Amino acid sequence: MNRLATTSAAGQFTIKAVAQATGLSVETLRAWERRYEVVTPQRDSAGRRTYSAADVARLRLLRTATELGHTISRLARLDEDELAKLVADSGGQARPGPSRGQSYVERAIDATEHSDPSGVEEVLTSAVALLPPNEVVNTVLVPLVREVGERWHRGDVSIAQEHMVTDIVRRLIISVSRGYLRSDNGPCLVLATLSGERHELGILMCSWLAATRRFRTHYLGVDVPPIEIARFALEVDARAVLVSLVMPENEVPVLEQLRQLADHLSGRCEVWIGGVAARMVAADELPAGCLLLPTGHDFEQRLDLLAAQHFS
Repeated sequence: MNRLATTSAAGQFTIKAVAQATGLSVETLRAWERRYEVVTPQRDSAGRRTYSAADVARLRLLRTATELGHTISRLARLDEDELAKLVADSGGQARPGPSRGQSYVERAIDATEHSDPSGVEEVLTSAVALLPPNEVVNTVLVPLVREVGERWHRGDVSIAQEHMVTDIVRRLIISVSRGYLRSDNGPCLVLATLSGERHELGILMCSWLAATRRFRTHYLGVDVPPIEIARFALEVDARAVLVSLVMPENEVPVLEQLRQLADHLSGRCEVWIGGVAARMVAADELPAGCLLLPTGHDFEQRLDLLAAQHFS
């Protein structure tokens, strides 16, 4: 069954879709609504709860804030700006503790060290089936890729084993992304890496997370000249363009490429800059219309904000 079959018309989401998008269980959602009135869902013609994109964005903030140690009874009284400030002041990082994804990472690492691609695929497929997409990305795929890379640098994992994992993760993300219905009226997001940048796992994960929020996503691949990215974005009437920076020293200067991209877009849509090397870009040197999103949390919040604006 297609995962987005749980969304209803007019930009509304069923409780199952909201649980999937936020990582909160259906039972938790119902309890929070009943006891604390954290959101006020509408009802469809059959009497079922339906939620707006703004509701989803608020619930994601509430979940993050509770993971930071705040009580839902206190959080329920805060508006979105107050919640966002609370999360930002805490660095957006929940208190350390075991995650559901940790066991999947450990099992995938074990299969990697035994050169068992079927084992790696089985573990990751199970994670996709049992966990919400954002949890798969943040607690399974990102930690797995990082750990395999570190073990390769230490000599504990061979280059062949590292490439095996990278290929499996890449194919898995592409496969699950195709399982989401493309919303005809969803906001359009174009994703690519700039000339000289050939790392694509991170931006593929971003494409998947955007698809789960009913974005129309267009992934153009790696090493794409900025003028070509801009031309395509204008043709499809994109609301935003996401570029990923992983290599701190690109063979083609990043700021120069961002200026070209922004110039050709002429303010028609935002340029989002993510990836681990985004932290090394000085915000005051960016062209107008460019926005740094150095963490996955930043990216997901921006997605939710744009979705709320689009579907309102």
